[in-house]
Amino acid sequence: MKTFNFSKRTPLVKTFALILAGGQASRMGGEDKGLVLLDGKALIDHVIDKIRPQVSHIAISTNRNLEEYARRSPHIFPDARQWQHFGPLSALCTAANDLQLATADWLLVVPCDMPYLPDDLVARFETVSKRTPLCNAFYVETPVTMHYNIMYIRPQILQSAIPYLFSGMKTLRSWLQQQRARSVKFEVNEHFIDLNTHTDLHPQ
Repeated sequence: MKTFNFSKRTPLVKTFALILAGGQASRMGGEDKGLVLLDGKALIDHVIDKIRPQVSHIAISTNRNLEEYARRSPHIFPDARQWQHFGPLSALCTAANDLQLATADWLLVVPCDMPYLPDDLVARFETVSKRTPLCNAFYVETPVTMHYNIMYIRPQILQSAIPYLFSGMKTLRSWLQQQRARSVKFEVNEHFIDLNTHTDLHPQ
């Protein structure tokens, strides 16, 4: 396993990424989904290869195998104890208090099980965000469905996830609606296929 060295770019818009790898992967038999192999390479490595040229920093949210994930990025963190077992929102609530993420202009949030993300993901988000400067959150829309788990957000709005979760709400969709998030259309749904089961990894 090689260690990834992220290039120190100085873009006009400073975009960081947060990869969500902390799920229980019940449909994968409880395996650590980010480390499951696809074509001989861990799923999260496929994701990193796709987004690394598009961002200036990558953080990983994970709740197990921390040493293994630390070989991919020095910036890893588990869900805070009070937020555990609430899905992706656990990671967002924990990230709300991450001082390094707070220094970014924008945060790209992606799951660890989407190995085919488009090469222009950030560029298209950035283009739309410049056209709608008062909007602080965006997500992916394809001709097939909405992908609320792929977000482009201002890090400052992460704080709002905490009272949202305290209120008993648990879905990314409703939280994004509270933020008045807008969808960004992508034409190819296959770029956003998530591999949730071993059948998805090895279709017959």
